Amino acid sequence: MALALGKCSLLVIAASAAIVSRSSGQTVAPVNILAGSKAFITPDEARFVFPRQASDSYEWDVPISGDPPHGGGGYMWDISWETPADRNGIDPCALWLIQYWKSGGPHKGPLKSLIEWLRIRPMVKNTKDLTGVARGPKVDYRKVFATVEDGQLIFIVRGADAVRQIFPTVPSQVTFRAIVEETPQRRWGPGPVREYKTVVVNDRNSQEIPETHRSKCDNLGG
Repeated sequence: MALALGKCSLLVIAASAAIVSRSSGQTVAPVNILAGSKAFITPDEARFVFPRQASDSYEWDVPISGDPPHGGGGYMWDISWETPADRNGIDPCALWLIQYWKSGGPHKGPLKSLIEWLRIRPMVKNTKDLTGVARGPKVDYRKVFATVEDGQLIFIVRGADAVRQIFPTVPSQVTFRAIVEETPQRRWGPGPVREYKTVVVNDRNSQEIPETHRSKCDNLGG
């Protein structure tokens, strides 16, 4: 089944913010909350580390009135990478972790509680729809999972077989992305800000890479 990101009604988490100095009245350069993301892929394990955020308080399944009723407070994190052209639609090109909105909220808690029952989904490019993706191969969720360590969200692919399944070709770079479903729009103030972070694999001090503001898998961005 093809999944087009636009159909999920998801907006990128406020991944950057302009900090205003009250004393000087000057605006400091935007800060990317995904700065410091790290990616490591070895023959036996892959780890993708999202940076710790300033607050470990999350709210999800936020009710919003409507007919039919709907809501906000859904979250998504993903990493994506390029695959060989002749393997499009075959080899995974992204790992998605999504908390879709559900009725019964709102719920509040730390990141660990938010992701407790979520499962990582490998995705492949949809060869029939250039803007979409499709579900990839089934995986052993004991080997491909998300966890929280020291306040950091980490995607883990554990074991040689799982690494080969997800990464038949090991990428040199991966792109991190964080997304939140749109909640009631503010009457005043800035709108949502879109930001991504691309890093070099197996480089603890990854160089700055110009951002394209697009996933390497679903070809959508802003």
